Amino acid sequence: MAHIEGRLETFLDRFELAWMALGFVYLGIYAYGVIAQPGEDTLAVLEAINLLIYGIFAVELVLRAIATRKTLKSLAGVFAFVKKYWLSIFAVILPAFRTLRVLRVVIVIRALEPFLVKRTHKLTVVTLVTIPLLLFTSAVSVLEAEQNAEGANIVTFGDAMWWALASVTTVGYGDRFPVTDEGRLIATFLMIVGIGLFGALTALLAAWVLNEEKSEVAGK
Repeated sequence: MAHIEGRLETFLDRFELAWMALGFVYLGIYAYGVIAQPGEDTLAVLEAINLLIYGIFAVELVLRAIATRKTLKSLAGVFAFVKKYWLSIFAVILPAFRTLRVLRVVIVIRALEPFLVKRTHKLTVVTLVTIPLLLFTSAVSVLEAEQNAEGANIVTFGDAMWWALASVTTVGYGDRFPVTDEGRLIATFLMIVGIGLFGALTALLAAWVLNEEKSEVAGK
């Protein structure tokens, strides 16, 4: 049985590129539905596809749990499972809450997990992927919440991206701002996570520079 469980985990690990592709498809469908505002029939099809993708990630998490079910019999094993697969858990739990739609980005970030092992990879992913993904998803989410609200001033994707950039950098020009409770919740999330991401980016850059200096000194 242990051999089968080990093979199951190895089998799931082989599909990391597929998880990544599904994550981007999921986010792309969501964004298209908000920005293009297709007809009800098209929107229903898109929602069905996204529900299928979401279900695949849920099944993958269940299979991960089955592959490590012996360790889950103890509290320490549960903690170890959560520590190892916390992104997968968040990707399944958080997007299910409609008011937390901005957290759909977790599904894409979870798919990038294999590239977060090395420090240099973390720096690249944070700089080139995570921050742009956060901005894009926040813009789409706030646009969905605001575009049909009374008195809204974020009514186009351009407005939403400008607002997201101003918010994540904590500049806050004030020319674009959410008027709905859901939009303000997204804004709060973006500002808090944005500060954390830029802080992490600064720390990673500093660590990278120090390692480069140490390498140069060692090479002399």
